Amino acid sequence: LNAVAVSDRHGLYDAVMTTSLRGGILRSGLSGSFSYSLKPNFANKPANGVDWLDAARFCNWMHNEMIGGPQDERTTEDGAYDMSLPIDQIVRKPGAKWFLPSNYEWYKAAYYDPFVVDAEAGGAPKYWMYPTRSDDLPNQAMGDSAVGDIVNPGSNVANYERGVDWNGTDCLDPQAVCGNVSSVGSAGSPGPWGAFDMGGNIYEWIEESGNPIAGNPPLPTRMARGGDFANGGVLMRNNLVIDVNMQANAANFGFRVAARFNPCPGDVNCDDAVNIDDVAAFVLALIDPAAYRALHSECDSVTADLNDDGLVDGLDVQLFMNLLRPGG
Repeated sequence: LNAVAVSDRHGLYDAVMTTSLRGGILRSGLSGSFSYSLKPNFANKPANGVDWLDAARFCNWMHNEMIGGPQDERTTEDGAYDMSLPIDQIVRKPGAKWFLPSNYEWYKAAYYDPFVVDAEAGGAPKYWMYPTRSDDLPNQAMGDSAVGDIVNPGSNVANYERGVDWNGTDCLDPQAVCGNVSSVGSAGSPGPWGAFDMGGNIYEWIEESGNPIAGNPPLPTRMARGGDFANGGVLMRNNLVIDVNMQANAANFGFRVAARFNPCPGDVNCDDAVNIDDVAAFVLALIDPAAYRALHSECDSVTADLNDDGLVDGLDVQLFMNLLRPGG
């Protein structure tokens, strides 16, 4: 926000970030000189109060090397997503470096465990029911009343159904609306790939559109997964995904950023192998970088820059030949 929202033309900041007891951001100043700061004890909480468009713009900002400036094509309006399109037509662009995970990408990251054999599935790798490497409902997290850390971490713990209370959301007060976000990772229950909090804490936006919400006109939706701090644990199951108004800002919604897996050095054509097929792609990158990028749009434009100096030149040729040798 401080980098791109001194004049917040696209509303990346929402008042719920301040007014909600679960929001952690304060804004001061006037348009043209807005500045943003954190509430106490929110530095390690998930960002929330963001709609799908905010999350996509954050991905664009990361894609564009997180530079500061107005909200335009160089910062938030293009890169991974073309934000000039109608909102129900925005999709991930080829070559996106940072992006919101698709439904399948999120699903596999949360539940797929290649290191466990599922006997009921004929010996195939395991898909867990919950994103804590468990088929059993996670234990409900409890939080300390001071800073929102989870005080009962373990191998199968998640923040759901209003178990974590702090910052004035204490359920001992019958007039309070209880439950709050918790410190990221403090449940201590990573999924199969080491990702924390894919179950509970906050719902996470994913790329796909859902079923429009009835209205005149109908409201476009996007999907979200993972459950949240306020609702029941069943929403963390692998067979549940929800459709949400993509322009809704709520304290129980945030996002997780994904990135394309970087190919191993020498995999110039991005087919997950380093072999003779990479020679033609490397030669093309050497003599005609534009043609290489056009032919291999799925690759990072500097895949052939093996020494990461910003150039594809003779030094990269030497490294490439070494990689092609047996044992290289």
